[in-house]
Amino acid sequence: MAIPTLAMRVIAQPAKGESIILRTKETVTSRRFSVDYPNHWMVTQNNDDYVIIYNQPPLDVTITDETPPYMIKTDVTVQPNSLREAILGFGSEPYDIQRIEIVTVNGRPGLRLWEESQGGDFPNSLITYIPINNGEIAYIVSFYSRENHAAEDAIIRMHNTLRVLY
Repeated sequence: MAIPTLAMRVIAQPAKGESIILRTKETVTSRRFSVDYPNHWMVTQNNDDYVIIYNQPPLDVTITDETPPYMIKTDVTVQPNSLREAILGFGSEPYDIQRIEIVTVNGRPGLRLWEESQGGDFPNSLITYIPINNGEIAYIVSFYSRENHAAEDAIIRMHNTLRVLY
């Protein structure tokens, strides 16, 4: 079992209500979108309009058998799907969805879902879908654990920085 050090816990667990926008931030940009994230988080993949961002160095879960409780993993991409296809394709089960909210992100209408599953490395997920047109959708999904109580505020603030470029 991997136990995060005190330094990792301070980095990975922002204070409730802490503004991700006011902190020093970085921006990752692909051909189709950009998103801001705190400067101590890291981009581990950025290719073909698929970006992965972690709030702390990802561990090899095959060695530790579990994900640290304060880790947040965020995927950002553009898919050739409608909103309905994206939601169904993501594997959402009706009983997993805890809340649905209509949102506007950088002037674009979208949909945000909170999901909680029974198990897995990241049992909670928060997904923001932004339709681009009838056949394309941008989405940003963050995975986190129940123990990470401060995660939701930081995740929503990061999701709200998603900009579709065309």
